[in-house]
Amino acid sequence: MNYKTDSETGFSTGSALRGECFDTDGHPLDTNRLIFILQGSASITRDGEETVFVDEGQFVFIPVSSSYTCEVIRQVRYLCLSFTHDHISFCDKYMLENYFKEVKDVEPGFGPLAVRPPIDLFLSLLQVYLSSGVNCVHLHEIKEKELFILLRAVYTREELVRLFYPIMGYRVDFKSIVLKNKDTVTSRDELARLTGMSVSDLARKFRAEFGESPYSWLLKQKNRRILTMLSFPTVRIKDIINEFNFSTPASFNRYCKVHFGCAPRELLRYVRENAARPEKE
Repeated sequence: MNYKTDSETGFSTGSALRGECFDTDGHPLDTNRLIFILQGSASITRDGEETVFVDEGQFVFIPVSSSYTCEVIRQVRYLCLSFTHDHISFCDKYMLENYFKEVKDVEPGFGPLAVRPPIDLFLSLLQVYLSSGVNCVHLHEIKEKELFILLRAVYTREELVRLFYPIMGYRVDFKSIVLKNKDTVTSRDELARLTGMSVSDLARKFRAEFGESPYSWLLKQKNRRILTMLSFPTVRIKDIINEFNFSTPASFNRYCKVHFGCAPRELLRYVRENAARPEKE
């Protein structure tokens, strides 16, 4: 029997006491996550920007390459599915592409959905499997497919578009590659090589998918990630310098003044006071 490890995709359960916090230290996730609150309630902040309260019987979606912070309001038990684009079925890829094309005027946003029957029964049985030590990788794969079938059956297309909006697109395979690598590539040319496209083909597909040039979009993602990392109390300015490969503190200082309009320490103060200064246009 093939048993999954903690580092792989699949289902897992956990619990936390009131007042406890857990987060990613500003580092992006390498998988997508569906988090179901089975008992209690928690406050979850995604990418240092959007905060929602998730109660018992609700769930949220955290996309790949995002970071999050969770603060427990009432003692929680939760169940989490971690998955990547590579492992989802053709039907699920079809859903992510075609629902996105068909459903118009849906306001994207980060928010919880209520668990509806029969997904509540699905989660209850899955907890029994996991608590009994049934941890076969094939079971996790089968249950992931089953969950996505239930999601399509139980929720409207509008609800699913709002939930999965960050990973939906006209070309899901292309968007998945971009999202998975946006924090490691440093240029349009590097992204073109990674996707196996010419620079011109990349620019055309990128603008169709994201509505702007690769350079502009990648720069915005970098700046947002800097702001997110600075919001974590354990992160220091020198951590940002190392993480983003700035050659010297002076070069990071210049970067902050150009893109944020202030020096790093001033930026840090604004972020920690929950009033992060917006990026300069």
